Amino acid sequence: MSSSRLGLTAFKLPHFSAQHLLRRPVLAPPPALAMALGAQQHVRGMAAGGGGRSKGKKGGKDEGDLRVRMIRYSLYHPLTPRPLRFGTMRMLRHWAIHRAWQIYKRNMRRAREGELERQYNKIKEACEELRRTDLRLFRIAVSKKGVGVPPIEMRIPTDTPPMKGWNHGWTRAV
Repeated sequence: MSSSRLGLTAFKLPHFSAQHLLRRPVLAPPPALAMALGAQQHVRGMAAGGGGRSKGKKGGKDEGDLRVRMIRYSLYHPLTPRPLRFGTMRMLRHWAIHRAWQIYKRNMRRAREGELERQYNKIKEACEELRRTDLRLFRIAVSKKGVGVPPIEMRIPTDTPPMKGWNHGWTRAV
């Protein structure tokens, strides 16, 4: 079946293309992945020159990073659902919504960064004014003495209360 009979598009939009949706089969992992996962080598992979030792280590098989292997396994597993195939209008709607969301996130990030920059500048101005007014108080204010790590026994702040409630009999370990 051709891609035009399926209602798929081949034109490119900014930051999005339907071509990536058509590139991999769903049923079988690629030969390189099967070798990385320790599965039997595919005959097609042998014919294409995919057999033999890996290029990573001399004399041995390069197992690679476990995290990368797990990501590849989950991406190319036969039970992984196939990528979405959008028609022309649905793809345009998807792209427009995605782009609007990205613009919204960018605006929120810029607003947050602007607010943090404003706060930083106010603190900097206050410290400069304190330095000009009283050098001793400025040194005390900016000194790092007495700043330490929180106690180990301190409960980590959470969104929900603890299951047991407050422990009234708790005393600090010496």
